[in-house]
Amino acid sequence: MANNRKLEQHVALFGESGSGKTVLVSSFYGATQEPVFIHHNLFDVVADDVGQGNTLRRNYLGMRNSSALPMADRFHPKSYSFSIKLKRNEVVGKKAKGAINALHMVWHDYPGEWFEGETSSPEEERSKIETFKALLQSDVAVVLVDAQRLIDNKGSEESYLKYLFGNFRSTLLSMQDKIITDDKKLVEFPFDCLFHGRGAVI
Repeated sequence: MANNRKLEQHVALFGESGSGKTVLVSSFYGATQEPVFIHHNLFDVVADDVGQGNTLRRNYLGMRNSSALPMADRFHPKSYSFSIKLKRNEVVGKKAKGAINALHMVWHDYPGEWFEGETSSPEEERSKIETFKALLQSDVAVVLVDAQRLIDNKGSEESYLKYLFGNFRSTLLSMQDKIITDDKKLVEFPFDCLFHGRGAVI
């Protein structure tokens, strides 16, 4: 029987509107479709949803060729699913019992406006709750900070960051009873965070 074990990892993207969440996932996927990546790596990165993959690829090319940022998709959460597989010639002859030969990676994105204002309808509120449940149950959390906002707050960067994380905390606390419905605390929170901004990694 062929071994086809997969490891699944969920990545939560946290950030305000315009902080670069879609830029980051587009850059990740787009770069893996470049010939230099394909020819020099032992694995392929495949978008599970072909339409999403095409959109991310267009975003990447627009940024690379014209410095054009992706169009904002306000109030619509998205999850991007990728399969990272060893190339066929690397799999042939590999018979190690229990070996992982593919990684399934899911990036959870959400509208940054949800950290900046109230939802506009019961449907949007339900979507917000379900999205934040997925974010908090992810394996890795990535926090994005807009570099331009840091520049705009030159000399008071610490105050801006305190405001940013305070805003995240307040929003999550306001939803606590709706997110944790079985009276059980989250055993583990994905707190390995990358601070990223447009044009800068902090």
